[in-house]
Amino acid sequence: MKKFAQPPSPKKMSGTFPPDYIENNNASDTNKRLLYILLISLSVRILVPLIVVLTSGDYRLFYSPDTFTYLRPAEELLLNGRFYSNGVPEIFRTPGYPVFLIPGILVGHVEIVTIVMQIALSCMTAYFVFKISLLLFKNTRVALISAFLCAIEPVSALYASKLLSETLFAFLSTLSVYCLIQYFRTNSIGTLLFSSALISFSTYVRPAGYFFPFVVLAVLLFRSFRKKKIILLTHAFGFLLCSLLIIGLWHIRNIKEAGFSGFSSVADYNLYCYQAASVLAINDNVPYYQEHHDLGCGDMKVYFLNHPEQSNWDRGRIYRFMGKEGMRIILREPLTYLLIHIEGMIRTLIDPGITEYLIMFKQYSWSGGLLGQILDRGLFATLTDFAGTMPVFFFMILIALGLYLVISLVSTVIALSHEDFPFSASTAVILCLLAYDLLVSGGPVGYHRFRLPMMPMISVFSAYGLYLTSQKWRRRKTDGPSR
Repeated sequence: MKKFAQPPSPKKMSGTFPPDYIENNNASDTNKRLLYILLISLSVRILVPLIVVLTSGDYRLFYSPDTFTYLRPAEELLLNGRFYSNGVPEIFRTPGYPVFLIPGILVGHVEIVTIVMQIALSCMTAYFVFKISLLLFKNTRVALISAFLCAIEPVSALYASKLLSETLFAFLSTLSVYCLIQYFRTNSIGTLLFSSALISFSTYVRPAGYFFPFVVLAVLLFRSFRKKKIILLTHAFGFLLCSLLIIGLWHIRNIKEAGFSGFSSVADYNLYCYQAASVLAINDNVPYYQEHHDLGCGDMKVYFLNHPEQSNWDRGRIYRFMGKEGMRIILREPLTYLLIHIEGMIRTLIDPGITEYLIMFKQYSWSGGLLGQILDRGLFATLTDFAGTMPVFFFMILIALGLYLVISLVSTVIALSHEDFPFSASTAVILCLLAYDLLVSGGPVGYHRFRLPMMPMISVFSAYGLYLTSQKWRRRKTDGPSR
């Protein structure tokens, strides 16, 4: 009869995980199951571009409007060794994702090469989800479930085939969390600094992560004070210094090249053209995209008609004005914007992503202003329109995507609310990451795309919730006849 190692006593475990949840599965069997899961992940992600190529052959479906803002500086960097767009220093996009596009540009097949690399990164993300879950819960079944949930996650499966930064950002974020958890186990300063570098590099991919090093710093400081160890305090400031040095390099570059002191002008642009525009659209009782156009967003001729004094300003000064003006408008109507921001956060969480699948399979054209429809009419009304025009196709995808989303979110809530949930520095970092990503995804631009970086960590907690639910159901089934 196969013997299992005795689980640690509840006292030794400090209440982090009840003994009856500990499993010591055969390592070779676990590795085999993990390999099958990774093959599923690979198959799901290959299927999407394969369907597109075989059914339409239209490689433009792998693009979005944002794709071209990454391609231009990548091509300039490759041709002239400088990060420029249209002959001027690029300050809107950071170099992380454009550099990632360079191998595909070199080969002459940017779509194929980039998608292959993104599929590989997405599968590796599922692998590190397994490793994270195993470190947190010491349970191979939970770890395998988490990897499987990540492997079949519909939004990440789709965006592995989109020339956008989300897949790379999600991989770097997941790997940095894995390194942080390893640091909490070993107190290795090298592991912590590597995590700091990964978080900083992820900021070069998506500037939305700019403030996350300070969130991690707060967790590190709390841990050092709780354990009352000076060495941990020095580690925390070493983490911060490493992050500041890496991120600070791009500030220096922007000042020298463009006279712009910020990390990226995208934050200033968004404040003015999205956040402030959404507030003004409500106040003026006009559609969002009309307000967006009236402000001159996307058309500098209109913008300079509104602000003729800025026609001789450099771009850095214009973006700084946009940021200040956008903030002024928001602060003038704080409650209005708060509701807009919360609505965007909710939309990020519950939007199943069906619209992007319709676009990818050529059932809808994004040139029609999908974001504007969602903002003006609401997510539910927009989806209802889709249901009326293509009911069979719509409901097939909606059931698949919606069912996954409901199961993931509900099981995550079950996990977090369970009395045996292992609260620790490791889970605190993950919860902070999820809260941070959700917070920055709010506002008028919030939709399923910005949920993608959260889904690896949601898969970790969701797997635990599903495991707890299955254990409870099995105990009820076992105890039922005796009653």
